Amino acid sequence: QQPEASQSLLPERASERNNLERLDNEAREKYLTSLSRLILFKALEREPIDRLKVIKDAGISSKDRIGSAAFQEAADRLRNVFGFEMCRFPKYMEQMKGIPAKYKDRYFVSNSVGDTVQGSHSRAIHSVHHSSAIERGFILLVNGLIFCKGESKANSSRKILERDLYRLLNRVDDAIPEAPPSQGTQRAAKSHQYRPGTQSDTLTPNADALLEQCVHWDYFIKEKATEENFPSQTLEEGDMVYSMGPRSAIEIGREQIIYFCANILGEEPDPSMLREVQEDIEEVEEQTASM
Repeated sequence: QQPEASQSLLPERASERNNLERLDNEAREKYLTSLSRLILFKALEREPIDRLKVIKDAGISSKDRIGSAAFQEAADRLRNVFGFEMCRFPKYMEQMKGIPAKYKDRYFVSNSVGDTVQGSHSRAIHSVHHSSAIERGFILLVNGLIFCKGESKANSSRKILERDLYRLLNRVDDAIPEAPPSQGTQRAAKSHQYRPGTQSDTLTPNADALLEQCVHWDYFIKEKATEENFPSQTLEEGDMVYSMGPRSAIEIGREQIIYFCANILGEEPDPSMLREVQEDIEEVEEQTASM
């Protein structure tokens, strides 16, 4: 199953391309090398890549008027040298009501190198570190619970209350607390102290910290539960709601999550869920074709 079709980079400005070409080779290479390296390092750490911020952090001022062209050149280098594709979040997410505005100019780096049916390339990358394999499994599990146990919203998306998510995670692994941490407690403070790559003797991650880290990585979207985004239940003070984030859509995709849930349950994938996703994809393709 393929991940969601992401969107390509926003088009560069012709004037900024001309300005970039007018620079002498040394100045142009300095800008492009700095920007390419910064994007690469952020990508390897799964850090959010906000276009305007990363351009500024690379030393390119708005007065230089080369930002969009330099960003395109950096993306080309990542593709040609490493096989990494720079992309924006899927179109269906862009159309979702209430999607945070920060994603409008946020980019993600995906591995465009082809893989076998058995996923040997992916296994070679993510099995290097024990902790990385645990993180990937946890991300897939949480997405599975969100999508298969959460409430259906528009655009084939799902949302789940944080307290329901913890309850379900506890059923899978009783070493995970059955309720989220209360604000102001020591446990809540530790939820912001996740260290990627840390080795552990247990297969159970610190769910509090890893969930928060995955929100930062954009695998999940976490927001305050309101009557508008979660009207079907009586909400409690401090309720939060989780949904699939753009990085999960790009790296995993809704169809793969549906098949994962079915495989865990020893069942066939729900045809209504698959049809819902397919209809959503076809609708986006029709809209794109008519533009």
